[in-house]
Amino acid sequence: MAKTALFLKTKNIGDSIILTSSIAALPKTFKYVDVVCLPESESIFKMNPRVRDIFVIPRHLKGLQKLSAYYKIFKKLISNHYDFLAQFSVDWRGAFLARLLNVYLSVAREASRRGSFWHQSFDVIAPFQDNRPVAEQDLDLLRVSDLYKKKEAPPYQLEVPHKNQLRIKQWLKAQNISKNKLIVIHASSRWKFKEIPIETWANIIDVLKSKKMHIVLSGSKEDLKTNQAIHDLCQLKPILTNNFSIEDTAALYKSADLVVTIDSMSTHLASAMKTPVVSIFGPTNDLNWRPWQVKYKVVALSIADDPTFSCRPCGMDGCEGTKISQCLVQMRPQMILKSIESTLKNKN
Repeated sequence: MAKTALFLKTKNIGDSIILTSSIAALPKTFKYVDVVCLPESESIFKMNPRVRDIFVIPRHLKGLQKLSAYYKIFKKLISNHYDFLAQFSVDWRGAFLARLLNVYLSVAREASRRGSFWHQSFDVIAPFQDNRPVAEQDLDLLRVSDLYKKKEAPPYQLEVPHKNQLRIKQWLKAQNISKNKLIVIHASSRWKFKEIPIETWANIIDVLKSKKMHIVLSGSKEDLKTNQAIHDLCQLKPILTNNFSIEDTAALYKSADLVVTIDSMSTHLASAMKTPVVSIFGPTNDLNWRPWQVKYKVVALSIADDPTFSCRPCGMDGCEGTKISQCLVQMRPQMILKSIESTLKNKN
């Protein structure tokens, strides 16, 4: 008899891409996998071929509208009769659902800041083991549930809709871009402490453009201001994307020779597209968030470069509350260019 599973991960887009590894790892005896997620991650799960129903947390609603939306979600969840529930984030909603849905087996991760109510809500608790890729940490929930035996987590799994692949193919043609010379750069973040200076990017782009590379600066509409500032500083101008959806961006990454990105969801989207990636890390732990199952280079300053950086990775939002990370500000363009050159050489 076909089984059904419910996965809950109410976190950011990058976390949702990482979760597709666990979806791929779930035994094929589970015919259906449903997901509870935040609104910004809905498009990600629509690109996963194993996901059936997507339940979006209605955080944009208020009052009775919000209560009504939650009631409709809960009513549908009850009717789906799940065999397995996995709560991948430490969201209280998962604990309540584990108690209310009468699931055959439920599992969550150990959470030091959650009390007995949390830990007693689930049938199985997976021990938390840090300093490992988050894909592996997620998969621990399946391992402790005896649903996955292999040592390593599988690759991320996303399929770009054909219409978006066609749109990007036409866009690249209109820009006169040949595939074998395409580097896509993602330079901006809503968390500014993850960014390197725009002057550094301009230097990198000018060097790459001088070597006849096509350079595209990608990002969401929130990234346009930063991308435009980088563009204006460049002597040799990159191409800017505009109004690209996450599906369009995935298709663009799939068409690229290389993605160069700060620590952001682009690291994981490039991994899902099987495109080589150079990821630039500052205060974030690259052991957790590095690219997965793809050719890659991590660029990060450490104590080997200067004793000043013995604090990295600190996990802080900038140095001493400034929202500026010196381990990124002081990173030299040549360090990044060297990794780009090496990754492209290995690809060829």
